[in-house]
Amino acid sequence: MEIRVELEDVSTVKKRLKVEVPAGFALKEFDEVAGAYKRRARLPGFRQGKAPVELVKRHFRKDIRSDVLQKLVADSYDQAIREKGVQPLGQPSLENLTFEEGNPLVYEANFEIHPEIELPAYKGLEVTAESKPVTQEEVEQELEKLRDEHSSLISVEKGPAEEGDFVVIDLLGAYLDGEEGGDTRESFQEENVMVQIGDEHTHEAFTKALAGTNRGEEKEFEVEYGSDYPEKKLAGHKLAFTVQVNDIKKKELPELNDAFAKDLGDYETLEELQEKIRNRLSAEREKNRERDLGNKLLDELGKNTSFELPEILVKERIEGMLTDLAYRMASQGLDPSRAKVDWVKVRADFRPQAEQQVRGSMILSEIGRREDIQISTQELEQELEKMADTMNQPKEKVQQYFQQENRMEGEKARLIRGKVLEMLLESAKVKG
Repeated sequence: MEIRVELEDVSTVKKRLKVEVPAGFALKEFDEVAGAYKRRARLPGFRQGKAPVELVKRHFRKDIRSDVLQKLVADSYDQAIREKGVQPLGQPSLENLTFEEGNPLVYEANFEIHPEIELPAYKGLEVTAESKPVTQEEVEQELEKLRDEHSSLISVEKGPAEEGDFVVIDLLGAYLDGEEGGDTRESFQEENVMVQIGDEHTHEAFTKALAGTNRGEEKEFEVEYGSDYPEKKLAGHKLAFTVQVNDIKKKELPELNDAFAKDLGDYETLEELQEKIRNRLSAEREKNRERDLGNKLLDELGKNTSFELPEILVKERIEGMLTDLAYRMASQGLDPSRAKVDWVKVRADFRPQAEQQVRGSMILSEIGRREDIQISTQELEQELEKMADTMNQPKEKVQQYFQQENRMEGEKARLIRGKVLEMLLESAKVKG
């Protein structure tokens, strides 16, 4: 296909392709698709496949145009990126698309690419990481966490509800949109929603409204949600909530004694449990020290490595962090879809960390490319076996998962980054 292609540098990572498919070629494709429709068409007064093609075009013009566009855009875009030697990250966004029968197909495709990274010296870097022994206070803090994890929620007859309490409510949400505050959408109701007062994932308006309430009490308050709020039914709307307090629950912690230790596993005494905790914390501290060293190495490299981050990779990392948060909430018995969480704020709070992680990953990948670090088939197999053991799943099932949607390449890239980091740690001059 002879196409006209112009590549525009919007920034170091943002690119724009201006593509034009000549009218003659576009018309040929239009006629071929129309011919296919003609062979299948059943129009009044004509046997199947016998209707005039011009009549078929008029009758199915919208569908024919859609099919032609889908094929021509895909084919011309693939040819354009090959001609210009670019490798887009993700799918392009199309703008200024124009196409009618007999005219050229013209469009602009916007996408991002990996930036060129100029690396500083990355071997023999000096980093500091302290090595601290585990204290008795830290062991006791872990014990308190275990007590909290094995706590029970006990209903209380009398309030008021306090910070940390769980309030079970029925709620009615009414939309207050429009200049005169009139409802523009139907109200909605939810029953027995559990909200923890003061929790970081609880919307501030709910915390303020429910603090100090008693069982059987009714409260009314308003909440205005941003247009990018994740829950679509709430995003961009102002709502009036009426809530009925059905129950107030407080945490009841188990006593810290030998019986508590026995309930947790193969421990005879509280002292045995404490020793196990101390050993676990020591192992975690050493692992965290290595992780801290790795992060400091990446920070040091990042300070001397300046490049633009592709927004698509940052957004993907934020989405991954949000997914991880949702899984953690679910593991604690909370329904992320019903939790009154300010997801817009969470997303914004995650961005600096996401940007840092993306920058570090790209630096490691570039070092791996320059050092020609590879992952053998045996190493990949061993990693999949570890995953299968950790998830208590058959190895074949784990392999099947990674063979979908190019996940295996992503796993190889992750292992390469791990190898690069090990190389940097081995060559680093560690103090502390």
